[in-house]
Amino acid sequence: MYSRGFHRPALTILLLVALGVGLSGVLTARSSSRPFVSANGITLQAGQLMSIYKLTVPSLTPAATSSLSQRFSGIYSRQGGTGTETYLGKLRYTVPNTTTHSLLTQYGATGGFYALNFDEMGLETPRGTISPSAAGLLACQFLSQKGFIDSKGNLLLDPNTPQGVHTPAPLGCQIAPELYQTHLISAASVPAATPNAVPTEQTVGVVVEVPVGIPQVGIVAALPDLPLGGPGGHLSLLFSTTDPSVTGHSLDSSVPGLAVVAMPFFGRSLQTLRSVPIADPTVIASQVKQDLSNIYPGATINVPTPTTYYQVLDAAAEQGAIEPVLDFSGIEVTPSGGEKFTLRSFTEPLAQSGTGGFGPAVSITAPTDGSTFALSTTITFDGQISSGTAPYTYQWLSSDGQTLSDPAQLAAAGPVQLETTKLLGSGKMGTPGPLSVTLHVTDADGAVREATVNLTLNVPSPAAYLPLVITSSNIVTQAAAPAASLDQTSYTFGTEANWDYPPTGAGGPDLPGVIPDASSFRSGMSGYGYSSRFYWTNSSAWERDWRDCGLGGGDCSYGVDRADFVFYSGHGGAGGIALASNKDSTWFDGNNARYQNLRWAGFSSCQTLRVQGYAAPTEPIRHWFNAFQGAHLLMGFNSNMADISFGGRLVDNMRVPSFFGFDFPWAQMTIAQAWVTTAFELNAGKPAYIYALGGNGANPSTDKLPRPGTTMPPRPLPVVSYHWVWWNS
Repeated sequence: MYSRGFHRPALTILLLVALGVGLSGVLTARSSSRPFVSANGITLQAGQLMSIYKLTVPSLTPAATSSLSQRFSGIYSRQGGTGTETYLGKLRYTVPNTTTHSLLTQYGATGGFYALNFDEMGLETPRGTISPSAAGLLACQFLSQKGFIDSKGNLLLDPNTPQGVHTPAPLGCQIAPELYQTHLISAASVPAATPNAVPTEQTVGVVVEVPVGIPQVGIVAALPDLPLGGPGGHLSLLFSTTDPSVTGHSLDSSVPGLAVVAMPFFGRSLQTLRSVPIADPTVIASQVKQDLSNIYPGATINVPTPTTYYQVLDAAAEQGAIEPVLDFSGIEVTPSGGEKFTLRSFTEPLAQSGTGGFGPAVSITAPTDGSTFALSTTITFDGQISSGTAPYTYQWLSSDGQTLSDPAQLAAAGPVQLETTKLLGSGKMGTPGPLSVTLHVTDADGAVREATVNLTLNVPSPAAYLPLVITSSNIVTQAAAPAASLDQTSYTFGTEANWDYPPTGAGGPDLPGVIPDASSFRSGMSGYGYSSRFYWTNSSAWERDWRDCGLGGGDCSYGVDRADFVFYSGHGGAGGIALASNKDSTWFDGNNARYQNLRWAGFSSCQTLRVQGYAAPTEPIRHWFNAFQGAHLLMGFNSNMADISFGGRLVDNMRVPSFFGFDFPWAQMTIAQAWVTTAFELNAGKPAYIYALGGNGANPSTDKLPRPGTTMPPRPLPVVSYHWVWWNS
């Protein structure tokens, strides 16, 4: 599996899990001989071992998915069938119901599934009363009655076969709901004429998160489960109402208001692979703090105590084994004299590499981080793979979404090499363009490790600024584009991504998850027929790209206000984004946004649209009010966000789906629905979005991503009110 964090030398390792009590607060140094208690109450004690588990995936068929859909009365239809398509190289199966506007999608890569009612997901007015405690009880009743859990809380493959993980024992659903986590969904609005007014606010939904963990066996009778986590390690349900008098608006008639169910771990079963020594978490945490101090010299850095769980990938991604990780979430950085921002959450593997450990050791030995390269020249990359379990499967990838080599096998530990002329890059204003190359390795146990090197394209400096479009054979220059008219009907997108924050180069990417996040969004939008307007990364992603031209920025001439859909991936904070480049500023505040041509923007970053914890009118999401000079919808997160690949699934959720060889327009989500659904499915964080209603009747909450050649939705002008929705963390 992937390590989302900082590359560092191998650490000396020892450990075991025993019963513990939760610990909160800022991380402090301690002796490695003392127990380390993670934020979710797992005690890690130096000197013993933790298990690695092999995953077994079922062989799915359309009939199996159809049978699964029968557990949902609002989905199963005797007249319907099961649609089959390929996603990320594997089959997935979908049962749509045109009458109820619901569907169930199951992934052949894992057996995991998601069920969705389109009429209930993303409501901005409640169907009826919403009670968090009632939602927990309804969730337990549904899971029990439909055979997803047994009386002991075991997650079931079928009525007689446990998966090897379990949830809190329901005991007739009298106790278990008290151990579930609930998160309210809220909506608010203010008139544009009084933007500082106290908002009209209401609760529009509730999310129930059911803990899923691996039972522990030991001398202590009540050892806690070791939880599952990550994009595929959750069991979540969303209710649009908990009012039993509301009928006909649910995925299943047994409970009211059931809008979405995410069970990405469904179908997989566990088998103990072996036990391995794991790293001293105190050493890992101290190294994280040191690495952050090196990256942000002089900044105040708050590193909360990490949580411990077994990392599970998205239901669409193959995974051979799961291993324990430390998850670092909510790290706050306040640069000297700058704005505080929050790092995307990342994980560090606990399992030790090397003899007796788990996972291969992967490195790129040449070229070194920060090396420059000239376009169309042959570049040689030398890599080294060791430890883990041979044989290894490896592949070379670039940050612009290219596969630089086909997957290949290495029979035993040793060197690997790549020679390529395919490297691309994009400079801006004559500055060199950054690029990264990754060596992606999977060993025979299913452990995945990566090494990444950051490079710089040596762009010849033009006499005057001309945006650069790079191809594999030459550089094509084009004049700076004038601001487009408000009635443009172009179909373009732009991407900005920051994965290597200063000091650049040394240690590899700070946010390795940003690379597939941005590249999958780009490939998805291109595949849907949209043209890339720009792709600025790291040192080429500037604060002034986002700042209005009237405020000294460049959004209208070379920045973000030249594309229909803009996607940002990197660090963020309350009301803004944190950039890797120090061009003008490393912080962009939403107060400086004035978008006329940009229609939709997505911020794959922490707290950029923060609402929670602030009293009116100081909510950071209001920083973006002035952005709506023709813009439709801005999307981001109220909470912290995980360092995961989000963009590709977002595009997949926005597109018009096809089943049985036909398009199903009713099953195309609105852009807002697609954003919150992607966050829900991938367990990425608590989403938020904001839009403006127009006096012309335009309502961007209903916008769907148009195919090129179809009509763009009207712009909301003049703005009569601002509306925002957020999920509470």
